Amino acid sequence: MQRLERRFSADQLIMGIEIPKWFRMLVGARFRVSPRYGHRVVWITGWSIAATTVGTVERRRYDRRIRSTPVDPPPLFVLGHWRSGTTHLHNLLGRDPGNTYPTVYQVIFPTAFMTTSTTIPRLTAGALADTRGYDNVAQGWDEAAEDEIALAKLTGLSPYLAFMLPDLLPRYERYFDFLQAREDERDEWKAALRWFVGKVRLHSGGRRPVIKSCAHMARIRMLLDVFPDAKFVHIHRNPFTVAASTIHMRKQTDWENFLQVPDAEFIHNRATQVAVVGQRLFERFFEDRALIPSENFIEVAYPDLVARPREVLDGIYRQLDLPQGDRYDTTIGGYLASLGGYQTNTLSVDDELADLVRAHWKSVFDEYGYSLEHRV
Repeated sequence: MQRLERRFSADQLIMGIEIPKWFRMLVGARFRVSPRYGHRVVWITGWSIAATTVGTVERRRYDRRIRSTPVDPPPLFVLGHWRSGTTHLHNLLGRDPGNTYPTVYQVIFPTAFMTTSTTIPRLTAGALADTRGYDNVAQGWDEAAEDEIALAKLTGLSPYLAFMLPDLLPRYERYFDFLQAREDERDEWKAALRWFVGKVRLHSGGRRPVIKSCAHMARIRMLLDVFPDAKFVHIHRNPFTVAASTIHMRKQTDWENFLQVPDAEFIHNRATQVAVVGQRLFERFFEDRALIPSENFIEVAYPDLVARPREVLDGIYRQLDLPQGDRYDTTIGGYLASLGGYQTNTLSVDDELADLVRAHWKSVFDEYGYSLEHRV
């Protein structure tokens, strides 16, 4: 039953892409879509037609304002490897009444959300599960979401597309850090980031956007090109836990999004791929974080955030010189109270995975002092 639910999942990462980008993506894959996933192509195409129609109208109405209005205050970027607590921190910072964040609905329909955000979410209330399938984090149209999902649709330049087209993994992996991408691709991606963040800000009435994408760890240079005064907070967590949890997540989300049936090697090498990608992200992050002015950067540890959330948040606000609005205490306090019954996944780490993590993420152990012993 679980396999059947995943096969017919309506939660497609690329849902909401407009027809030109969708067609370009299919052409790039030479239309090699597995017949068993043909229904996903039909589903995505149907929503693409709607998104293209509404998006055309919306661009004519809002694009001039989006492009001509400065993103001020500049965005706050939450950096961190998947499963490091980035969602929790994103939720906390984004719920500040003075801030905003991209919502699930906005990243699903990045070109059409300003016109439809008061109607479609209301008409489809209950369409999303209450929590994400791979953990117990709340899910809903208005919850915080990764801008990477929007950028994948706006540009077609995202490593997330490899989760749909595993045969093209080498092509899409270059978009983790864009070091091997063409200059025009980098320019297209930066323009899309500026446009999307500006649109989220405009829709909020001018609040500071809090942006989170785990792949942004490797893109600090590009982020600073677009937003030189941006603020950054990096969150880190025990590497063994992060790796095991990322693999656990991928075991579900990959199968929910495939358009091609992966070969056995792709599945067998998932743990290695997670380790190699993580190494790439951390290498770029450790190399480029010095480019961020010290007053615009802070790092926090996940255990500290869980144990002393208000203390850690206050430290972030002091270091980054962020204002706290009148309703900050009430809003953040209420959100933290709502997490009282939250339970994290308990995952095991075998010797093989531990060796893989130690080999590829040695710099993380050295930098943050995590124990190399995985059985505690």
